[in-house]
Amino acid sequence: MAYDVKRAERLSRAMASDTIVYNKDTILKSFEEDNFFEALKDNMEENRKSLKARMGDEAANSNVLERSVCDNIFFTLGQQGKYPIF
Repeated sequence: MAYDVKRAERLSRAMASDTIVYNKDTILKSFEEDNFFEALKDNMEENRKSLKARMGDEAANSNVLERSVCDNIFFTLGQQGKYPIF
């Protein structure tokens, strides 16, 4: 069964936005330590489980969540220009 890509993208963007709100200190520290995905591993896993429960296996196995994280978190916080990785 195919999943609704636009709906999955919206949900993933909301998850990424929530991640910024609730984990901002962890995110900023991970930028300094260059370990972003390791620092947010548990959060990403939780988001993927939620995405799977709401949208199914196909959506959870796609890269829609990672794209949303890159688009929202890296772009939003990267604009601050404080971190050498940007």
